[in-house]
Amino acid sequence: MRNLDLFSLSLFVAICETRSISRAAERMNIVASAASRRVGLLEHEAGLPLLTRRPHGVEPTSAGLIVLRYARDVMHLGQKVEAELDDHRSGASGTIRVYASSSVLVECLAADLAAFAKEQPAIKIDLEERPSADTLEALYRKQADVGVVVAGSDTDGLATHSYAHDVLAVAMPFDHDLAGRSEVRFDELFDDDHIALEPGTAVHRLLADQSRAHGRGPRVRVQVRSFEVMCQLIGQGLGIGILPRRAIGPLATALGLSLVPLAEPWAERRFIICVQEAEAPNASTARLIAFLRDRATQHTRAHG
Repeated sequence: MRNLDLFSLSLFVAICETRSISRAAERMNIVASAASRRVGLLEHEAGLPLLTRRPHGVEPTSAGLIVLRYARDVMHLGQKVEAELDDHRSGASGTIRVYASSSVLVECLAADLAAFAKEQPAIKIDLEERPSADTLEALYRKQADVGVVVAGSDTDGLATHSYAHDVLAVAMPFDHDLAGRSEVRFDELFDDDHIALEPGTAVHRLLADQSRAHGRGPRVRVQVRSFEVMCQLIGQGLGIGILPRRAIGPLATALGLSLVPLAEPWAERRFIICVQEAEAPNASTARLIAFLRDRATQHTRAHG
């Protein structure tokens, strides 16, 4: 398959991701008939069918999955070449693609990346704020070099390093009946209306798991995407919410909210640094990982 071009491989990846030749063609700015011809050429080169046509779309065959895996590898290498050349032209020494959850960014990662950037001004950081599930998917697809997520998700095939931790607390108006408590159990919150984070976030998955374990859970009134909006709605009296304590501390203080620690063993969460296990990181990425691991020691000392 020496005659394959990057565009055809990119198109094939898009088809597998969208499960549609027409949607992939639209994404790649070509007509569907041209996309079909390119798929035909790929299958001719492979000597095997790569896609199975279904009533509601297409899906890769077993041979197609092999091509998909290596197509992503080739695209990853192509992107690295482009990034390295761009960095060379601009005088930078490398670009590191970092994905991380909101919790870890607000609590400590944003400050640590800023400190790293000051120490290493020639290294460019491309930062994406994403839920833990999306971050891990980006690592598996080689769209990210470093991911920082909440521990507990499946990280098979990735190398992980301890980084930091946080504790969940219940945010509520200062005049709420539970506001004066030193701590509160999860099952004491079921009768309140809750403002919750959207599905896909680590906090949402954790609370859903615990609700199933209890046979019932909080009564969700509103779902939102950010800590800021969540706290604003709690401040307006629409409900209470479970959030990372240190991440929202300053915001809760500004809005006059009370934060009561959640008295559950699962309320303490660990953050981990994730990278590809099969590939040795380049020099810039290795430097960032070493920096974050050193900062992890400092976070542990600061917060016990």
